[in-house]
Amino acid sequence: MERVYLITGASSDIGMAYINSLNAANQPDETKVIAHYRSMSAEFESLISAMKNISIELVQADLSRPQEVMNMVEIIKQKYSHPTHILHLAAGKFKHMRIRDFDGERTRHEMETQVYSLAELLKAFIPAMAKERFGRVAVMLTAYTVGVPPKFVTDYSICKHALLGLMKAAAAEYCDKGICINAVSPSMMETKFLSDIDSRIVEMTANQSPLGRNMSVDEIIAGIRFLMSEENSYMCGINLNLSGGETLV
Repeated sequence: MERVYLITGASSDIGMAYINSLNAANQPDETKVIAHYRSMSAEFESLISAMKNISIELVQADLSRPQEVMNMVEIIKQKYSHPTHILHLAAGKFKHMRIRDFDGERTRHEMETQVYSLAELLKAFIPAMAKERFGRVAVMLTAYTVGVPPKFVTDYSICKHALLGLMKAAAAEYCDKGICINAVSPSMMETKFLSDIDSRIVEMTANQSPLGRNMSVDEIIAGIRFLMSEENSYMCGINLNLSGGETLV
């Protein structure tokens, strides 16, 4: 079977690392990657041009805009019919938000980007995946969904818990159709996703971790690779806890 990977937020640090891992693995010749991005960076462009072992299709879209999501869906349907694997990483940069400073516009933007876009992608593609009785879906969440969230993460917590609900709803409906739908919930990683917050908070979080450090990108890629692999043929509806022992469930 041709393997077609749809990666939303492919230009993120995690997206680029996962694409690298696909390129480095012993992939069959027919493996294709649909790499969604909102804005092109020199780093992402350089990565794409260096890929030799996988075929990459770039698709630009602002997932906070429903029409652009639907345009992306049509492009994918016309060229590939449907993906066999979906890795949903798309999200805006992390910022702290107190309840008293709740920003409805920002929260709606993130709900469109993270939650509604995934719902539309699943609506468009999961019936075809079910017909073939094969598919893998992995959704990026946060360790805040497996324990008590810290203070001042209002919009982030709202969106990630909504994504968790969507993942579980999809898993409940399609786990008997050969589609493994799961999420991964990492603790803090030092990526450009954190570029808008105080570096002292990043350092403090590392010091408070049971492992005495923040998570590395390579460590989360190992979890994602398993969830997206054919070896994962039984796990469905799981929120994979990668909190480094900070939260035990």
